[in-house]
Amino acid sequence: MLTERREQLLRFIVDEYVRSAQPVASSAVAQRYTLPVSSATIRNEMARLEDEGFIVQPHTSAGRVPSDKGYRYYVEALMRPQEPPAAVQQTIRHQFHQAAGETDEWAHLAAAVLAARLSYVSVVTAPHAAQTRLRSLQLVSVHDFVALLVLVLQETLVLQQTLTLDHPLSQDELAAVAARLNSLYAGRTVDEIRAIQMEHLSFEAQTVHAALDLMESEEAESFGEAYLEGLRDMLLEPEFAQGDRMLALMDLLGRSNLDKAIPLARAAGDRQVTAIIGSEHPQDAMQQCSVVISPYGGPSGLRGAISVIGPTRMHYSRAVSMVRYMSGIMEELLDAYFG
Repeated sequence: MLTERREQLLRFIVDEYVRSAQPVASSAVAQRYTLPVSSATIRNEMARLEDEGFIVQPHTSAGRVPSDKGYRYYVEALMRPQEPPAAVQQTIRHQFHQAAGETDEWAHLAAAVLAARLSYVSVVTAPHAAQTRLRSLQLVSVHDFVALLVLVLQETLVLQQTLTLDHPLSQDELAAVAARLNSLYAGRTVDEIRAIQMEHLSFEAQTVHAALDLMESEEAESFGEAYLEGLRDMLLEPEFAQGDRMLALMDLLGRSNLDKAIPLARAAGDRQVTAIIGSEHPQDAMQQCSVVISPYGGPSGLRGAISVIGPTRMHYSRAVSMVRYMSGIMEELLDAYFG
């Protein structure tokens, strides 16, 4: 634990560095902030903070910048997160009121709102259920020997697959097959369908097998569709001026690597906003960044994650407040839609 004076000084250094992106000198602290101590005392206290690893000197004759340890102390003990202003909340709620009533649309809008408000990268995943449940299935004639299987899950997720027919079936015949299978399996999970699965004629059996494969593939995904916004704005930050650093980050934020950049699946097990700061991240490309992430949940075991990525010189209180607020919005929407 730091003394009250050093806590106050560390808060000033973090706030000033976040504001200016320039190392903070003791003279700047004395000029900008009214402290009841002398400039010599400020220099001595900054030296103690440096000795203890809370601030560092990036190069000779420069001021000091917060270390990852300093940011961690700031996040856990010093920052004062507040709810977004009432006018901002009203604007955001109005944006969601105008959006289509689909979970993917909400996730995409949440990512866009966060990126616009914070000028950081935002990643929001659509709600995903660890255990899917069939709402209904449809069979649509495409060709004499081809039908389209359309699955609608309880999470409003729509999955499709083409089926090859042994012999031509009319649309009426396909609809009859779908109606029979819906009467047996609608509202059930994969395990429940397998437990009561009946003997079916060849095409019905093929349809059930394909439906179960689609549902299991969806369950195997660690998180739902991820929407990323704001990369261009964040790459304008001075921390990413070096091209190789920028390219490494862009590669890591691709869909195939996204779970390495952000612990989206792990976040589903938590119930609070979490910050991952700089060197705490195992991926080298992320060690100039911080991640603020929160899960959100809804009925039927639906889970998703809301996150922002910025430089370690992040405005943490604003990021935490916005992520927490957006998580609450998503939970409200899910409760209203599925509750």
